[in-house]
Amino acid sequence: MRSIKQWLAVVAMTFALVGLASAQQAADSPEAVVKDTTEKVLAALKDHQAEVKANPQAVMPLVRDIVLPQFDFVLMSKLVLARNWRDASPEQQQRFVEEFRDLLIRTYGTSLSQYSGQKVNYLPNQPSPQPDRATVRTEIVQPSGPAIPVVYQLRQGKDGWKVFDVVIEGVSLVQNYRSTFNSEIQQGGIEGLITKLSERNQGRA
Repeated sequence: MRSIKQWLAVVAMTFALVGLASAQQAADSPEAVVKDTTEKVLAALKDHQAEVKANPQAVMPLVRDIVLPQFDFVLMSKLVLARNWRDASPEQQQRFVEEFRDLLIRTYGTSLSQYSGQKVNYLPNQPSPQPDRATVRTEIVQPSGPAIPVVYQLRQGKDGWKVFDVVIEGVSLVQNYRSTFNSEIQQGGIEGLITKLSERNQGRA
């Protein structure tokens, strides 16, 4: 079983490899959106390779501009907090979404700086019974070792297809965070969790 830090590093790498398209491509199928944007993200990483190697923080704009805008953070936050979302005030909900987003930016940025040319295979997908939901199956081919299966769960909204969960080797991003955050909420409540996330994002924890 991977630690959450190791698992999130894989998530970060796969989103670098299979970045999702902008709103202009929303009319495309989810599969086409994932595949067509791969070259754009890989090219961006290649163009900034020397800069990122010298300063890993230089990858952060790439994360903010290309990768993370394609997440549905509100839906993800609701799924991650589960029943705790309903117990939070609107102000707490907004603050959690912001801190959760910043946590992923930091996590992904750190891992993207370690990109070393992995490849992506696209696998056949079954149609979803829900027209606004889709599953895109891929795998990351490593220089050594078995391929890593990566499954993207997307929802179509007014801004096009957005990711709300990623499943790596059968482990869900949402479920992983839900377990971790639920433990922290039990100890310090939703306000305590938000405070801890803020401290981590500011480098104080």
